Amino acid sequence: MVRRYAAESDANIDVLALPVSVAAFMTPEYVAGYLGKEKPRGYDMILTPGAMRGDVTPIEETTGVPTFKGPIHAADIPHSLGKDVQLSKVLPASDLAKEARRKRAEEEIQKSRRDALRLVGEHDGLVIGSGDKAIPVGAGAPMPVIAEIVNAPIRGADEIVRLSRYYEEEGANIIDIGMFASSPMPDRVPSLIEMVRGATSLPVSIDTLDSTEIASAATEGIDLVLSLDAGNMKVAARVLADTPVVILPSNMRRGNLASDPRKRVAHLLRNIKRARGLGLNKVIADPVLEPAISPGLMNSLTAYRLFREKDQTTPILFGLGNVTELMDVDSPGVNGLLAALAQEVGANLLFTPEFSDKARGSVRELATASMMMFLAERRGTPPKDLGMDLLLLKEKRKTEEPRAGHAGASVVEAAKDAEFHPDASGWFRIQIDRDAGLIEALFYRPGREEPEVMVRGAEATEVYQTIIRGGLIKSLDHAAYLGRELEKSEIALKLGRSYTQEEPLF
Repeated sequence: MVRRYAAESDANIDVLALPVSVAAFMTPEYVAGYLGKEKPRGYDMILTPGAMRGDVTPIEETTGVPTFKGPIHAADIPHSLGKDVQLSKVLPASDLAKEARRKRAEEEIQKSRRDALRLVGEHDGLVIGSGDKAIPVGAGAPMPVIAEIVNAPIRGADEIVRLSRYYEEEGANIIDIGMFASSPMPDRVPSLIEMVRGATSLPVSIDTLDSTEIASAATEGIDLVLSLDAGNMKVAARVLADTPVVILPSNMRRGNLASDPRKRVAHLLRNIKRARGLGLNKVIADPVLEPAISPGLMNSLTAYRLFREKDQTTPILFGLGNVTELMDVDSPGVNGLLAALAQEVGANLLFTPEFSDKARGSVRELATASMMMFLAERRGTPPKDLGMDLLLLKEKRKTEEPRAGHAGASVVEAAKDAEFHPDASGWFRIQIDRDAGLIEALFYRPGREEPEVMVRGAEATEVYQTIIRGGLIKSLDHAAYLGRELEKSEIALKLGRSYTQEEPLF
C-alpha cells in the first residue's frame, strides 16, 4: 500500500519495510538502530511513519540523512511532499500539509479584505458599518454574510444577545433584525438595535418593508435597511439619507413580484433608478432568490444573471434562506452550492436565517463557502484543495487500513445476551447541554430518583475516564454500553443532531 501511493509522488522513493507489525510500535531509537546496520547512502531524505511517536532526530544522527515524520496514512504520501509542506521531526506530515493549505488560504483572505477596504475607501465605494468591523461591498473580497435574527420583536433580551454573539462566533459579518411582515412594531426597534449593539460590534441591519419601522431604525443610525421597493421607497427616502439600502423588484403593497425574469429585472432597474432619483445613492439590488421547483430556483437565478449583464456595478444581495429552509437536504451541501452560484452570478452579499433546526449552522457554512468560492475564482480553479472545505460527514480520501487476515482464527458469530444484568453500582442518564457544548452523565444509585453525581465534559473519553476513576461503574457490559452512548452523544453534539439514549443516532 505504501509503495502504491509512493509511486504517485514526483519524488524517487524507495520503501523499506521493518519487521514491526504496527507502525505505532516503532520508536526512533529502534529505527535508528535498524538503519544503522543498513547504512543507507545516496538519499536526500528519510520519511518515517507519521504514527510513530517521538522525535526522529536520533535516526538522522545515526544515518547522516535528513529525517522527518511522514504522514499517518499512506494515501497522504503524495500530498505530504508538496512545496507548501515544511516537514517536521515531531509532527506527522499529513497534519502539516493540511495546516499549510489552511494557513495559506487564511492569509490570502485576510490580505484581500484589507485591500478591498482600502480600495473602497479610496474610491468612495459602498461600506456598511464603520471602524474595525466595516464591511466593503462589491469589492475583491469574500461575500460578507448577513445573519438574520428571525422574529426579533417577540424574543427576549437574553435571546437577542445570545443569538447576536452566536452569529458573530459563527462567522457572520452583519447581524440583521428580522421584523414581522404584517405586525409593525416601530416602538420595539430602538431597544432591539441597542441589544444587538450591546452584544457585538458588527454592523446591524433591519429587515422590514414598514416605513414606520424604517424611520425608527434610521433615528438609531442603522447600518443597512432591507428592503425598499416601489411601495415604501418615497417615504423611506426622507429619513435614510446616506444609509445603504436593499432594493427589491416589487411593490409589496400590491403583492407584485414578476415571475418572468426579464420583467423582474426591468422592475428592479426601474426601482433602483427611482431610488437614486430620491437621493438614495448607496443601493444594493436584490433580484430575490426563490425556492427550488416551486416557484423555481433556476428562474430566479436567471434574473440574477440578467441583472448583472445589464448592471455591472450595483452590488447584489443573494438571500439563500428561501432555498435552504424549504428543502429537506442537509444544509452544508445546499449552502456550498448556492454560494458557488452566488459567486458565478456576481453577487456581493449573502443573507441567511437559521430559522429551522435543519438549517442550524448555515451562517458558519456560508462563511466558509464564501471564502472557498472567492479563492476558487481568484485562483481560477474548481472549489477543491483550497485549504478549507465543508466536508462534514464525507471524506476527501479514504484512509481506511486493509482488513487483517484471519487465517487460523476461530470465527465466532456475535449474539446478544438473552437477559439484562443491571450494574450493582447504579445507572446513568446521558444528555447534552448544547449551550455549553458539553456532554452530561447523571449517575443514579439503585432505587434512587435523584442523581448523586453529574459528570460533564466536551468529549466522551474524558467523561467515561472520570466515571471510571470515580468508581461509579463495575460491570464490563455496562462500561461498554456507556462508552457507546457517550460516543453517540459526542457525535450528536458535533453535528447538531438530536440525541436520545438507546435510540439510533441515524
